[in-house]
Amino acid sequence: MKKKIVLIFGGNSYEHEVSIKSAQSIMKYINKDKYEIKLIYIDKSGKWLLCNDINNLDNLIELSDFKILEWCDVAFPILHGNYGEDGKIQGLFEMLGVKYVGCNLISSAICMDKVFTKIILDKIGVPNAKYIVVNKNDYDLNNILKDIKENIGYPCFIKPANAGSSIGISKIYHESELDKNIKEAFKYDKKILIEEYIQGREVEVGVLGNEEIIVSNIGEIKPGDDFYSYDAKYNSKESIVKVPVILKDEIENQIKEYATKAYKFLECSGLSRIDFFIQNGTNKVYLNEINTMPGFTNISMYPVLFDNIGIKYDILIDKLIDLSI
Repeated sequence: MKKKIVLIFGGNSYEHEVSIKSAQSIMKYINKDKYEIKLIYIDKSGKWLLCNDINNLDNLIELSDFKILEWCDVAFPILHGNYGEDGKIQGLFEMLGVKYVGCNLISSAICMDKVFTKIILDKIGVPNAKYIVVNKNDYDLNNILKDIKENIGYPCFIKPANAGSSIGISKIYHESELDKNIKEAFKYDKKILIEEYIQGREVEVGVLGNEEIIVSNIGEIKPGDDFYSYDAKYNSKESIVKVPVILKDEIENQIKEYATKAYKFLECSGLSRIDFFIQNGTNKVYLNEINTMPGFTNISMYPVLFDNIGIKYDILIDKLIDLSI
């Protein structure tokens, strides 16, 4: 008997288009002999719509309730960013008693919030870049300028605390750029962080599993820009993804140790992609962020990492569904 899957995509976040591309890839590769699949498209206003064709988002039927979730064995929320990767939809699934792919409410919410993630990483001894937290309701430029001068330095990054795919992130080189870019980041979140710049290589590792986990080989990002911005990720032809990347054994082991420690301590489940910096000169490893529902196109880093160790895209989907059950 086929398992009943509801694939949910779109969403009212800034990563709406990325989610659509991820869902299109899943529908291309998922084994349709094993699964009966229904598609739910969430438009940018938050409406839930029944979709018959992943490549045609016209003539959709608006849903008035969540009964379709009672029909399925597993919900697969291929939603990136706010309202999908931050614990909100996971809470809905748990209230309705629906099994779902990915991390639970708490781990999703904490990993989505860069500040809370850093607090926990500090607690468990996983190195990460130094940072300052700025809240919109008590924004004081003079205090921030002093803090950066004493603790962070330039260049540095300004990041919304809750946003993915490098949305709203800017790299600044001088204090004259600070106010403008802080206000830009506040368009995406009322809490931001200012983070030191770690000059070095950007690498990523995939984790798959619940209590027992598989850690992939390590991939490297070579952005075709000053940093791996949204445009560099999805629009630049110059950005290069290399899998696997050859590293010294001690560096590779350190990355995998930190990835395992963070994944387990944050009680992640199903999947995550964990991003690191390797600092030039020192070769010190810093954990950058944890993505609990990473991009899932056939060229996205997460499926590419597992393809490199022999877990093909369709088998990866099978494993994620099995883990949710």
